[in-house]
Amino acid sequence: MTLAGILALNALSLVVLIWILDLVRRGRLYVGYGVIFVALLVAAAVALSVAPLRTAAHEAIARLFPDAGPVLLALYGLCILLVYVLAQVTVISNRLSRLVQELAIREAKQEEKEAGGTAPPA
Repeated sequence: MTLAGILALNALSLVVLIWILDLVRRGRLYVGYGVIFVALLVAAAVALSVAPLRTAAHEAIARLFPDAGPVLLALYGLCILLVYVLAQVTVISNRLSRLVQELAIREAKQEEKEAGGTAPPA
């Protein structure tokens, strides 16, 4: 792999890393998912930057896929897609959590109203 290719993939990793950290910061991606993706991106960047690791990774990928360039780009694309899907799962999960809490509060208020307001305040 050329130096330009290594720099381009490391730059792409940095952009995705910043995106993931922003999603975690805004609460749109669970911290656990963020940690996994950050670890994977850092490992990929290190594997690309260190010559012996890059050679070993290239040989392993080349055994499975003779043309490794498109495979690396496809893997990065799948990583980005996976981050997006998990961010959407996080958003839906947070909405469901709020909905369940709201329903529990309404039910408690309704039960208190039906009991004549004799229940002790929470």
